[in-house]
Formats: sequence, structure tokens, C-alpha cells
Amino acid sequence: MTDLRTKIEKANQEATKRMIDSQPVWVDVRKAIDVCPGLKENMIMHAGPPISWDRMAPPQKNSLKGAIVYEGWAKTLEEAERLVESGKVEFSPCHEHDAVGSMCGVTSPSMPVLVVRNETFGNQGYILIYETSEKERLSFGSYGPRVLENLAWIDEVAAPVLKALVTKMGSVNLGNIISRALTMGDELHSRNTAATALFAIEIAPHLMELNFDRAMVSQVIMFIQQCEQFFAHFSIVAGKVTADAAAGIDYSTVVTTISRNGTEVGIRISDLPAQWFTGPAGHIKGLFFSGYTQDDAQLDMGDSAITETVGLGAFAHAASPALALTKGNVDMALAYTNEMQEICVGNNPNYGIPALGGKGTPVGIDLRKVLDTGITPGINMGIAGKRGEGQIGVGNSQAPLEAFRKALLAFRDKYAAEK
Repeated sequence: MTDLRTKIEKANQEATKRMIDSQPVWVDVRKAIDVCPGLKENMIMHAGPPISWDRMAPPQKNSLKGAIVYEGWAKTLEEAERLVESGKVEFSPCHEHDAVGSMCGVTSPSMPVLVVRNETFGNQGYILIYETSEKERLSFGSYGPRVLENLAWIDEVAAPVLKALVTKMGSVNLGNIISRALTMGDELHSRNTAATALFAIEIAPHLMELNFDRAMVSQVIMFIQQCEQFFAHFSIVAGKVTADAAAGIDYSTVVTTISRNGTEVGIRISDLPAQWFTGPAGHIKGLFFSGYTQDDAQLDMGDSAITETVGLGAFAHAASPALALTKGNVDMALAYTNEMQEICVGNNPNYGIPALGGKGTPVGIDLRKVLDTGITPGINMGIAGKRGEGQIGVGNSQAPLEAFRKALLAFRDKYAAEK
């Protein structure tokens, strides 16, 4: 009889192989309510594991109230808060609806989302279109006339043009862009400069051929040109469909979700795909914009750590020396990737890192290795102000060991009878 350890090793190899074999492609732009499973007309999705309103971080609360005003359910933030407290508005984690959300992650029913399909396994994922390069964004907990103006522009201009574009092209292979961007200085979480440029090169000829209002097309081109992080949302949702392909494998201790809501960090593992295991959200170390300090920063927040979950972001830090220089040095970047290797099952040959001689990024975070080594996944990220200031810096955080301990205990309980 095959012992438990052998079953785990075999299952982890399968989970990791599914991540490696995944082919994320962009296929559509739709309203969230039309594609996100289980999303209700009175529901708003948020980043991170489930959380009650009274424990929710201030930026996420502010973002959620802003989305309620955006939807027209309330006229002011005060009225929106009363609506939430009355129980008439529900909120639920993006991850439980095949979606992901950057930072606060707040996604309401009528918002347009990018639709990305895993060509290998057929599953789909959803994320908002990148909001703006401006400091004040709903995704970072800011709300005001300018934020609503940007959201309206996305709905009325960017979404229709992008939908027409991808319909014309049929699909856009995101995996190919990610692979090339890793050789050009991106780690595909906090730095997407090369990926955005590659994306723009690929779509430009097709944009110009659209039978669409020229002024609208021109606005979209200029928007992408101004937003170096435009591709970030593509890389995040590519991570989502990649990780979800590895979920639901019996005996696998591979991590398939790392997500934060500013109060807690939650993880999920392949063998227990519907269960969340949480620990406290940590402080972020990094570079703060002028006028801001650690005291102004919200604790770790966002679904974007799904990039690290599939071997990008901090796990690919060695590919991005320029990003490392904003928070440390190049040696630190190399050390970061090498340290993450210690908690992973293997490497993704599709995502080679030049500084490591073409070796693929570490992939397949093994719950057991995290606990054996005491090394927890590192996460690259933007920093949100805790008072609604918007983005106030960039940095790194660590997932809490407590979440991994809880997951291992649940896994052990499930297989307690096996040896």
C-alpha cells in the first residue's frame, strides 16, 4: 500500500505540473455580473479571505462604499455605509467567484472585467481593467470625483474598445508576454514595464484597424502608454487561472491561494480548495513616496499575491534588478528568489530568469516545506495609505506562518487514519 508521504509527493508533482502546463489567454471583456459565478446583484467582491464589516480595513471599507455610490445604490459614502450596516449589501471574496482584485479588490456587478481562460484546462478568471496610473484609485481605497470620473471612462471608453480589440484578435496569449517580460527586467507583480510594452506592440496594429471611433481608440492608446503597470491586472488574473488549475487534487499540500484583506492573510491549498486558513496581515517594508512613512501604511492587502503563488512577483525577484534597487540591492533580489526556491516543488521552464542562467522561476509552494524551513512566501506589492490617500509607496511583505500551521493541522486531520 502506498504510504501517505508518497501520495503527497505524487499529488504535489501533479499540482505543480498543472501550473507549469497552464496557458492563460485573454479572451473577452464582460460585466462582472454576467460572468463571475455566484455574484449577486446586491453583492460586491473584495480582496482577501472572508471578513466582517466591523473588522475590515479602512481603505477596503472606503473602496466598498465608493463602489456602492458608483453602482447608484447610494448617493454619498455615509448613505452607502448605512446601506451596508442594514444588511442590504453583501460582500464576498473575489477568489470565491473565480475573480481576483488588486489591493482592496472591490469589484461591483456592473464593472467591466477582463476575461482570461486557461487554454490547457478550460477554467476562466476575471479581474477589473487597470484603473489609472494616478495616486488616487478606488483599488487603493481612495474615493472622490476624480476616482468616479476614471471609473466612468473605463466603463464608457476603455472597456468597449478593449472588447472590440480582443474580439477581433480572438485571443491574446498572456503566457508568452510574461515569459518574454521576465527576460526584460519585469517580475510581473510590482514591475510590468516590459510586459506593458510587449502587450502594446502586439495589440497596436489591431487597434488601428478597429471600426471604432478614432478618438476613443486614441484615448485607449494614450492610456496604456501612460500606465507602465497596465499589464499588472493581466498578470494577476493569469496567475489566478494558473493556480486554480492546480486546486482540488487529493493529498496535495501545494498552496493555490495567498490573499490579503488588510486585516488577515488567507491561504488555500490544493487538497482543501474551499477552506481558508488565516493569519495576521503584516507590515510592509519598502520605499515610501515623499511625505509618507510606515505609520501611514495599511497592513498587507490584495489578491495580487496570486502572482507569487504561481512563481512570479517576489519569487521572480532575480529577474528584476531595477525593482530591487528601489527597495534594496541586486544581491537582495537574487537572494530572495533563491530563498523562495527552498519552499517550492520545482521550477517553471516557461519562465526562465537570465540572471540565474535561464533557470525557471520557483513554483509549487509546498505547505510542508514552509513549516520545515520557517520560510514564508515573500510578496512584492504597492502600499496603500490607511486613510484613503491612495498609493503611498512600494515594498515587500511576508505571509504569516500561522496560516500555514492551520492548513497543515487541517490536512493532518483529514488524513489522520492513513500512515
